[in-house]
Formats: sequence, structure tokens, C-alpha cells
Amino acid sequence: MNLIETTEEFLFRKTYDFGFIESIQAFIDAVDWLQPWLWMLLSFHIITLFTMIKLRNNTNSLAVITFSLMILASFAKPINTLAQNNWQKFSKENYFDEGGVFISILFSFPILCNSTIGIVLILNEILYLLKKAKIAQIKYQRGRVSVLEEKRKEKQDEKKFRKN
Repeated sequence: MNLIETTEEFLFRKTYDFGFIESIQAFIDAVDWLQPWLWMLLSFHIITLFTMIKLRNNTNSLAVITFSLMILASFAKPINTLAQNNWQKFSKENYFDEGGVFISILFSFPILCNSTIGIVLILNEILYLLKKAKIAQIKYQRGRVSVLEEKRKEKQDEKKFRKN
């Protein structure tokens, strides 16, 4: 058996018999969802989402929350290591593996979803302000053109009046 055969066997053999839906169901069944820390984590994500929706017109607050969430997501690996070393203090089982799959699914993914929502809300506000500024610019230019046209007509009327 050479290295190529071993690599092909590793790459092409079927390592599990679950499909995507079955894998999700197995994950849901493996976690004890009645633990208080999981409810607090879920509550954090929901409260963050509703806070962002409530503050959707306050761009500065929304930017601070979104930026904070991104920083929090960047600390997922150290948080996973800390939780892996101290899981007995807050959990019944050690869900925190070396690869960080559990924390990625229940911590990082919802935070990144909330961050994306925050960015979309900020971009929506920016587009609204750009639209408002463009409308004001057009109104200003129309008003300025109208004033210039009125002055031109006045000068023409003065010339006609002087000729008579």
C-alpha cells in the first residue's frame, strides 16, 4: 500500500452514513438544551437582534454594537479554550472540542448573523441619507436655476423698458 492509495482511500471512503438533516438532528439530540447557560446564550443572541432592530435608525449605536459583536466573534477560540478547561463549573457535559465546532455553531454563527444584519441596517441608513442629500442637491440646483432665469428675464425686461 503506497501513499497515493492511502490518500485516495482517506479522501473517497464514506466516513459517516448521515445526511445533512440527520447530522443536524443528531447534534440537536446530543445537546442538553435545559442547561441555564445555553438559555442565557440564546437569550443574548435574541436580545442583541431585537436591540439592533430597535436601534436601526441610530447609526452610531448600531455601528458600536456591530463592531462589538465582530470583536466578540474574534474571541471565539480563546473562549472555547477557557470553556473547555472549565466546563465542569457551568455545564453537565464537555461540548467544547478542540476544533471549536460547538462554539462555532452556538456562539460565532449567531453573532456573525447579527453582525451581518447590523451591516445591512447601516448600509440601508447610508443609502437613505445619500438619497436625501441628492434630493436636497437637486432642489437647490433647481432653485438656483430658477433664480438665475428670473434675473435674466428681469435684465431683458429692463433692456426692453429702456429702449422704449
